[in-house]
Amino acid sequence: MINIERYLKGVKIIFSFLLLGTQIIFSQTNQYYKSFKGEVVSDSLNLSGIHIINKTSGAKSITNENGLFSIGVKKNDTIIISSIQIKPHVIVVNPKVFSQDLIKVYIEPFVNQLDNVEVKPHNLSGNMLDDMLDSGIKNPINFDDVGIPGFKGKREEKIVSGKSVILSTLLLPLGAPLDIEAVYKHLSGYYKRLKKKRLLDKQYTSVVSIMEFYGL
Repeated sequence: MINIERYLKGVKIIFSFLLLGTQIIFSQTNQYYKSFKGEVVSDSLNLSGIHIINKTSGAKSITNENGLFSIGVKKNDTIIISSIQIKPHVIVVNPKVFSQDLIKVYIEPFVNQLDNVEVKPHNLSGNMLDDMLDSGIKNPINFDDVGIPGFKGKREEKIVSGKSVILSTLLLPLGAPLDIEAVYKHLSGYYKRLKKKRLLDKQYTSVVSIMEFYGL
């Protein structure tokens, strides 16, 4: 038969050891990790929404409307304070910084220095042809300029056949690619209208050629 009093005493001893071990681990953790509190200070800048980034751990925080922030750190972490409006500020959490309850950071506005730009009213002579020749714009190089053959006709959109669309749809479970655009253009009747338009254009061109040949 179980001795209840002895059993409870054993449980109490085990619980005491567990509690003591937890306190030791917690105290050791506190020696290396803490919630780092700081305040950014400026006379002219908006102090809210400034990014506080622990580069070492990846933790992130932002300042409140008073410039106060809090972020988890351990010794030797690197803290970056940055925003569009300020110069980036880097803090290395050395033992001296780690031991402080609150650290103040004085920030400076970021000024984007631009190169000198010379502004002129215009560089035009008043002669359009001369101005075009002096503009420095060159004609694009074509096939004839480099002596190679190339297509010079009117480029037309390729019409994907219905058989190709059906075949690609059937092979879809096997990993074959499906041309969504071709499927849509078949279902919407776009390809049908395009074929009809091309046929009419061809007939019109033929009629015009005949009329020009006979001088009508």
